[in-house]
Amino acid sequence: MKRLGLSIASLLMVALAGLWLPNTAVSQNTPSSASKEQPLPQTGDNAPLRLEIWGGIRDLYRIAVPTLGDSALAASVQADSALDFKLSNLFQVIEPKSYLANASAEGMSIEKDPWLQVGAQGVSKCQVTKSGGQVKLECKLFEVAQGGTAVLSQTFTGGQTKPLVHKWVNKVVGYFTGQDGIFGTQLLFARSMGKGNKQIMVGDWTGPGAGRVTKNDSINLLPAFGPGGIYYTSYVEGFPWLYRTGQRAAVLKEPGLNMGATFHGDKMAVVLSKDGNSEIYMGNADGGGLRRLTNSGSIDVSPSFSPDGSQIAFVSDRHGSPQIFVMGTGGGGAKRITYKGNYNQTPCWCPKGGSGLIAFTGMEGGGFDVFTVDAGSGQMRRLTQNQGRNMDPAFSPDCRSVAFHSSRGGIFVSNAEGLNQNLVIKGGADTLRWR
Repeated sequence: MKRLGLSIASLLMVALAGLWLPNTAVSQNTPSSASKEQPLPQTGDNAPLRLEIWGGIRDLYRIAVPTLGDSALAASVQADSALDFKLSNLFQVIEPKSYLANASAEGMSIEKDPWLQVGAQGVSKCQVTKSGGQVKLECKLFEVAQGGTAVLSQTFTGGQTKPLVHKWVNKVVGYFTGQDGIFGTQLLFARSMGKGNKQIMVGDWTGPGAGRVTKNDSINLLPAFGPGGIYYTSYVEGFPWLYRTGQRAAVLKEPGLNMGATFHGDKMAVVLSKDGNSEIYMGNADGGGLRRLTNSGSIDVSPSFSPDGSQIAFVSDRHGSPQIFVMGTGGGGAKRITYKGNYNQTPCWCPKGGSGLIAFTGMEGGGFDVFTVDAGSGQMRRLTQNQGRNMDPAFSPDCRSVAFHSSRGGIFVSNAEGLNQNLVIKGGADTLRWR
């Protein structure tokens, strides 16, 4: 960028690192670990308990997860079930060692009193069997107050237990909230491998690891889920061009930068510097029909679509420091939405329909943390504090959770208020995407 005297190479580093300007940032709305949400009231003695997702205070629903069947498979199903329920941010999983009920003797039903005595409100009971390389998972959900009649029953078959557990827990979440869970979705990110080697990785968001998407010896960065595959910028041919998995030729190879692609349906927003300055363009997923949206003479990077595709959040230093802005997809009329802090970057718009909530990275006292801001009101919330460096947030598809990378050891996931933080994937990561 000529105004700042940046070369293309240094501009790339600016865009990736978020403009690296040391300053102080947001400090408000620090979450309290005691903050919870209350469940919605029942409408009758036998009415199912509905859990409030977007409310203020919630008591976690206490659930037990006994598993029957082949001992090795049962242990795996029980562990995966407990983890999924915990990560859902809706349930408190009761420790199996505290069970008073004889789960095996009960079979695929329950005796009410022993579960009440350990404080269980619900019991998720599964039985796993394997035959001819196929796994069968039969699961039932009991609301303890209603006794041994299941309120939800499902049977799944497949080659591995973990995807089947994901499907079951999604149904349980749907039973209580009216919207199925998002287990089985994936996190996409870039990871440094050392010696100038950076690769794109993707994996189940519950961990424990991820596999490589790119397998070259170059720098690959800024990945995004898009039509027909995963898009990313790579130096594999010596220039920062935009590529897509399953396609050998570059999608975009304009002079300078081709990076930061993001999608809404078959529409793509992307950062190009072909005119000598980093600007946001919009076009088709195949790279055609590009038109320039920004023209500020400043650094404009990190586009993120609103849920309905009518707006784009992005980062610009047009007011002197990197801040989050929002503009229509027609371009022009950009509105600044962050005013607290001198260094805000990497916006990610909550994909829930009608939401104006945007997660982003901010700096305070020389360290990075995760925040959210409402695009309409400008109200901000802090999700992390005094927990190391926390960056590059990504909303889950249902917006109930936020993933981010932390210097504490890898990718963490919390609820939308920053509570119930759990390490899900170990190791370095940046520019997270979730789908």
